[in-house]
Amino acid sequence: MELKSRPLDPPEGTCPKRRQLWAAWWMLGVGIALLYLAFLKPGIWGFDGNSMLQVSMSLVTEQNFTVPDDMGIVGCDGRGYSTRYPLLSVVAMPFVAVGLKLAGVFDIPPLYGAAFCALILPVVLTAGTAALVAMMATRLGSHPQDAYMAALSFAFGTVALVYSREFFAEPLLAFLVAASLYCVLGNTRWEAALSGVWVGLAVLGKPSAVVLGPTLSLYLLLKWRSLRLAVAPSVGVFAGAVLYLTYNYVRFCSFAVFPEEQNSRFSFEGVAERLVGMILAPGAGGGLLWYCPPVLLAIWGFGKLWRSQRALDALAILGIFLGYLFLHAFWQFRGWNWGPRFLMPVLPGLCALAALAGGRRRRLLFGLMLLGFVANAPSLISFYQRYFAEAADMGKLSQALDLWIPLGDSPLIGAWGAALRQVAAAWSLDITQLVQQVANRHQWEISPVRNC
Repeated sequence: MELKSRPLDPPEGTCPKRRQLWAAWWMLGVGIALLYLAFLKPGIWGFDGNSMLQVSMSLVTEQNFTVPDDMGIVGCDGRGYSTRYPLLSVVAMPFVAVGLKLAGVFDIPPLYGAAFCALILPVVLTAGTAALVAMMATRLGSHPQDAYMAALSFAFGTVALVYSREFFAEPLLAFLVAASLYCVLGNTRWEAALSGVWVGLAVLGKPSAVVLGPTLSLYLLLKWRSLRLAVAPSVGVFAGAVLYLTYNYVRFCSFAVFPEEQNSRFSFEGVAERLVGMILAPGAGGGLLWYCPPVLLAIWGFGKLWRSQRALDALAILGIFLGYLFLHAFWQFRGWNWGPRFLMPVLPGLCALAALAGGRRRRLLFGLMLLGFVANAPSLISFYQRYFAEAADMGKLSQALDLWIPLGDSPLIGAWGAALRQVAAAWSLDITQLVQQVANRHQWEISPVRNC
């Protein structure tokens, strides 16, 4: 069978209707962002997010990448540096700058103001990714209504709903992967070349994006039969890797991608368990089908593309999915992860494929989105990390972090109880005492509240 990627006809830039659709998808992204903002978290929980936030604060206030020693490790110059990835901290600088300014205006701790505003960034990124899902689905040939449903399914029926509220690298990486994929699926050479820029940025967002280089380069070579265009994603990977390794050398006098303390997490032991677990296990770090049920319809979308002379496009999305899946199968993830966190970058492509199932399966996609929403909704009213914190308090953290934990004990079920307990604790809190404590700390003058 000859692999083909049918060109768009006509190109989007020459068709008013396509331009209207393009604008409509971005307006959809704005609407999703507004809904996300209604549930914006008050702060950042966890080491990873706070470490990257500290980098951004240092860039704004001191124009360097240093962090407090307890937020990183000591570099070769004796100062502390974060072990996390640099791009999110750089992109967040405008948000952090506004947060620091507001903190000064309202006399609150700078860290609180910076964290609150920084959390707007993943909201914007995830909403933008949802718009790209609709655009990709349309570019693959789906009906606009199905593309609309696919975007909503990504935003509200997958772990994107959870990580849009976290200051992690995954929302940024998902956006960059989606942008790269959207460009290579296009019908112009400049888009193919632009994909290399997105891929290079993705490597700076998280080095796991190196899997994009060979996959997208092979796709472009088969599509355009042009080596000059095909090398764009690989050149992007090379440029991003050089910048990242230089960033490491400046900090730690070493080109190692990961600090020495993390190198041991790459292991051949348990590869098969993690490979299957990221798809089927309900525990931390796994369960693509449990936490993101809409992607199930990507199977039908793949088949439809294959039968409609778009097999090459289908294989590009499949290649990215398999690249991330196999790469992280060799990574011993032990963190407080909600669902398949490391597979979030592949969700936009899978949801775009799901849109192609459309037609009679549109209601099925809607039902799967509702299931995904129920699975991920506890994070809207609580910190999902509370589930793990409660397990740690009971001495059961090791069990809670188990990839193949029984379904009844998994975060899917346990997070609801943790969320309800957090809400109950909030309702039982005497807010007047809390306000008075804050007022005393900052020497505010509080006027007595009178009944109207």
